[in-house]
Amino acid sequence: MLKASFVRTIGERDRVYVTRSDGSTVNWVFATYGDAPPHDLIHLVVEAAFGVAQGFWGRIDAGVDPAAIMAEANKLGGANKFAGFGSDRSELLLAEILANPGWFMDDYSAATLREEIIASCTKANLPIPASLSIDHVATVRETLLELARQWKGLRPKGTLQLQFDATTANKSGTQPRAR
Repeated sequence: MLKASFVRTIGERDRVYVTRSDGSTVNWVFATYGDAPPHDLIHLVVEAAFGVAQGFWGRIDAGVDPAAIMAEANKLGGANKFAGFGSDRSELLLAEILANPGWFMDDYSAATLREEIIASCTKANLPIPASLSIDHVATVRETLLELARQWKGLRPKGTLQLQFDATTANKSGTQPRAR
C-alpha cells in the first residue's frame, strides 16, 4: 500500500513524501494553494474513492516520478510532453476530471458535482465511474472538506498522511483518512 505524507510549511512550497507499495520512495514539491488542500491530495482521495487504479497515484505506486516527468515535459514541450506517464493516459485524464469539478464550491451540490463529472467524461469520451452516485459524491465531498479543514489547521507546519491501494480502490467503500 502506498503511503503519502503531505507537508505544509507556511511561507514555503509544500512537499509530498511517498513510500510506494514496494518500499521505494519518491518526493516532490508542489505549488502552494494557501489554505486550500494540494491538488495531488485531492487526486489521491478521488482516485481511491472512484476506483481509478491507473490515475496519478496508481502510476506513482508503479514507479513514476512526477518531478522527473514534469522537468522533462518543461524541456520538451509539445503535445506529447507527458509521455513519461505512459502511452495510455485515459485513467490519468479521468483522474484529472474527478479532481477538478469544484469540490470546494459552496454553491455546488453533490448532484451538480456529479453532473459536471458526467459532462466532462462524456466530452473526453471516457467511461463514467460506476460508483458515481449522488450519495457517493456527497461522501467524497465530505472527506475532502474534512481534509481541507485539517490542512488549513497545519500552522506553521504540519503533515497529513494518507494511503492509497490501487488494487482495492473503492472496493471497501471507505475513504482515505488523515493519520
